[in-house]
Amino acid sequence: MTRIAMYAEPLPPSGGIDARSVRRTLGTYSMDFWELFLRETLQNSWDAATESRPAEFSVDGWPLDPGQLQSLRRLLPGADLDNPGLRVLTVTDTGTKGLTGPTRADRVGEDDPRNFVDLVRNIGRHPDKGFGGGTYGYGKAVLFEASSIDTVVIFTRIRTSAGIECRLIGMSLTDPYRVGRRQYTGRHWWGVPHSDVGVEPVTGPTAERMARAIGLTHLSGDATGTSVMVIAPRTGEEHLSDVVAVMADTATRYAWANTVGQVGSPPGLTLRFTCDGSRIELPDPATDARLRYFVEAHRRCRSVFDGAAGDHPWPWAVQEIVGSRPEQRLGVLAWRTYRAAASGSHARPPAEIALMRRPGLVVEYRNVTPDPFGHAISGVFIADPELDGDFARAEPPTHDRWQPRLAQRQRYARNPVSQALNRIDRIFKERRTDNATTPTTEAATGVSRLANVLGTLLDTQAGGTDIRIPAGSDNPVHDPPTTSSGAPAGHNDTPTAHNGGKGRQQRHHGRGSRSTTGPTLRFHPRPRQIVLRDGGRAVEFDIDLTGASGASLTLIAQPLVAIADGAPEPADETTPVEVLHWRDRDNGDLTPGPQLTLTTVTSEHWTVTLTQPADAAVTVRIRQEEVTPT
Repeated sequence: MTRIAMYAEPLPPSGGIDARSVRRTLGTYSMDFWELFLRETLQNSWDAATESRPAEFSVDGWPLDPGQLQSLRRLLPGADLDNPGLRVLTVTDTGTKGLTGPTRADRVGEDDPRNFVDLVRNIGRHPDKGFGGGTYGYGKAVLFEASSIDTVVIFTRIRTSAGIECRLIGMSLTDPYRVGRRQYTGRHWWGVPHSDVGVEPVTGPTAERMARAIGLTHLSGDATGTSVMVIAPRTGEEHLSDVVAVMADTATRYAWANTVGQVGSPPGLTLRFTCDGSRIELPDPATDARLRYFVEAHRRCRSVFDGAAGDHPWPWAVQEIVGSRPEQRLGVLAWRTYRAAASGSHARPPAEIALMRRPGLVVEYRNVTPDPFGHAISGVFIADPELDGDFARAEPPTHDRWQPRLAQRQRYARNPVSQALNRIDRIFKERRTDNATTPTTEAATGVSRLANVLGTLLDTQAGGTDIRIPAGSDNPVHDPPTTSSGAPAGHNDTPTAHNGGKGRQQRHHGRGSRSTTGPTLRFHPRPRQIVLRDGGRAVEFDIDLTGASGASLTLIAQPLVAIADGAPEPADETTPVEVLHWRDRDNGDLTPGPQLTLTTVTSEHWTVTLTQPADAAVTVRIRQEEVTPT
């Protein structure tokens, strides 16, 4: 039977770092502790991912059953495990390299893999380790901070030249203390006694058996990876299920780029969270309301790095951020504006840029200057891979922000991290300054927003005079009128926010004139707001017809939602707008629905009525279709 013992590290005669100093290496952080715990452990797991991927990262919480508790007491003799209802929290990465390398800090392994000693033995990060997300640096202190008894158990399975190898070891990090005249650092390990290093990890089938006995079962078969068990998690007044839920939400918000995969390739990471056997379902970032634009922005940034010359039509803005002295690409920024979901009349729409670098995890959601027209902003900035080391150095041990001073290599040298952040901030500040003369209010209703978005338009004045509404062929509000067969008819597009009261659009410049027999439609862009019987709101737009030939004609009204910084967009399920009816202003007759069919034009004055959402501005596009006699 394998003998297990605890080893308490004495302070060496030459001095050293005690456990209290290790715990302080985290410094201050700007988030909930369990968010920090999740980010650090997930980053370490992602660093250990193999090239083949995909990897799985899982978090599980549960109370130990009597058998598991008894096995844990045999593994950790002398630990404070008297609580019969002891709960544990495990973090497991599967399909990763595991804790490779030697088990002694004074030994060098093949190609110098030092994952085991960097987590279990060393303090800090080896200078040759590189700059992955976590790399088992100072941030490993979160493991001990998470335990109310400062104790964890680590099980890993790795692949060596001799085959599969398993390792199991316990660790504790307390305050330094004195026994008699001997000073101890506060670092402790449980394992197989060894004369040189105190204890070595349990290995082989014994490690497998003991790991399974305490509930570390996610590394099945010969799968490689690492599982860390936090004993008696420090939950305070929260239930463990709430803690796991916080971590699940954090993983969704910060690791989405690795869970959705790139075009043509599967996701590199799968997330799994359970508590007391119940699994927490995670949203799909590509369709989630708060993440989908970040996912799309990330894809557009990656396309630039990959050399793809794809188009990025409005409302997307994609640009390389370039530094000076030397002139170099600092990274790529992609962002867009959109209508924020209704969240209260005084809520400010978010304006955030997700900052990222090579590991693919979000470092920080950086707040930028809000949109001048009350819309939300979502975007992604990815640091150039050539400057990954500079941006990595700018991260504190918690990896939760970029601090440019940490990346300053020479006293007066230009700092690429500082330049990148300043240029990103300037882009959005200049948008605000350029539109500072535009009055806005966060509590504006839909109709008052419409006046703000479309500008102050007179009935006799061409629309689109507001510089925020782009003009030209890219404006999507005009479609050629079609016959019932779908072939192009005349050029009698109804004016909306772009062409105002001009009626006809001359699209085929240089191809000669084309005659039309249909009527000219004059659109009055100033709406009227009305209250419906059920208390809802609606808006009315007047449309006049002149020069009608008497031919059968169908007018089709398509609701549009007015968007700042671009052309109105068709309404969709996120902001539904319904065309209630057409009203003949001469006799008051109503025609329900979006279509008005005229076989004999008896009136030249019509009004189309649409529902008015509380949190959006609406306008309308009118399309003509000539009815082909059957």
